[in-house]
Amino acid sequence: MSQSVTVHGRRWIVRINGHIIHNWTSCEAGVDLGEISGVFRLEFVESVPDGDSFSPTVRVHDRIEIEIASVVVLRGYVEALNVTADERSLRTVASGRDVTGDLVDCAANPTGPAEYRKILLETVVGHLTQPFGISIDRQIETGAPFTLVALEPSDTVLGAIERLSRQRGVLVTSDGISGLILTKAGQTRAQDRLVWPGGNVRRMEARVSQRHSDTWVKGQFNSLSRGTKGALNASSAPSAFSPPGGLSKKELGASCKYGHCVDPDVHRYRPIVHLAKSQSGGSVAAQDSANPALDSTAQGTAQDAPAGSAYRAGSRRMKRTATPPRQGSDPWTLQDQALWRMRTARAHATAYVYTVPGVLNAAHELWRANQLVPVRDLYNGIDGDMLIGAVTWVAQGNLEETRISVVPPDAYDLTGEADAPATSGRRSTRLSQSYGGAA
Repeated sequence: MSQSVTVHGRRWIVRINGHIIHNWTSCEAGVDLGEISGVFRLEFVESVPDGDSFSPTVRVHDRIEIEIASVVVLRGYVEALNVTADERSLRTVASGRDVTGDLVDCAANPTGPAEYRKILLETVVGHLTQPFGISIDRQIETGAPFTLVALEPSDTVLGAIERLSRQRGVLVTSDGISGLILTKAGQTRAQDRLVWPGGNVRRMEARVSQRHSDTWVKGQFNSLSRGTKGALNASSAPSAFSPPGGLSKKELGASCKYGHCVDPDVHRYRPIVHLAKSQSGGSVAAQDSANPALDSTAQGTAQDAPAGSAYRAGSRRMKRTATPPRQGSDPWTLQDQALWRMRTARAHATAYVYTVPGVLNAAHELWRANQLVPVRDLYNGIDGDMLIGAVTWVAQGNLEETRISVVPPDAYDLTGEADAPATSGRRSTRLSQSYGGAA
């Protein structure tokens, strides 16, 4: 099925520094859960200057606002210009990000403080974004306060926020207009579906690359089991130090913490290790919890070769057991960071992009990211719910279309809810069918 949507009288409005402009020839605006900040690209045709009074349509740092079908989808700033011209024509391409774009490459608290103690995720995020005038919309519970949040001098704002949110299983995304949203993946559903071939999809593009079999996150923490008073007191005679029972094990556990998870759809040995980088979130409950038990095919702490029994030359297709998802009563540990990194890496390595005509879905609403959508794709073997990971609205001349990138529904989920069988009948297949065969 092929369809063209012709725009009679543009329903796209582009404002630069508050003024509507009309000399643009193409416009793209979109949001990607993996990048957080929304982005845009505008192409202009301008007259060749014929006098000193010429003024270009746009300059770097100009404010921009893009409205589609009476809905403002992006407010931000022009960050880059690419101008080409000859004696008869002048073409300008402007690109940039939404208002949260400055968080990506600007320093977090260059004058301090470098540490926060006993602080909630939304509170520290608010402190870091306040100088930029960014609002925070907390849509879910973010867990207990962090025991300690330590910022490194080289941390960017978004880098620090991403690291902290990962420790609480919170998805941080931009609303494209005024600020950040602290949420979970797939809380709403798109009022439409994607079907290719023979449906509403004009073009399909599959982007699949390899990923890692074992994801490790390792870190060290100062033990919180130590007393606040030293064994020796200058005002009294020395006395023997009697540590509480099990203190040595707790000290060892605090200094040798790790998280580990298995991607069972990767059939050869490809481990990766990430460092926790800071003591952020190291609580007594986290330090008292044991490191995750390793399966017999992931001997990452043993002296012999890791995973030697899992990937023998003659058994490349050995099936490993997936790491169980977290339970609601579990403390937040490095295991959660390992789960988060594995799932998001899978999302980045496995994406399917469907281009549909127009910018509105069957309910006459804009296609939006972070929604579940039923997908039927005979070529890629998908028949069930997927998560819209990115949306790009496109206007080219008088034609409109939307590029929709879908990823596995559990890509940004730690609870395991997305792995559960459907109860509503809308998730009709095991989700591993959507991405398991391409590792």
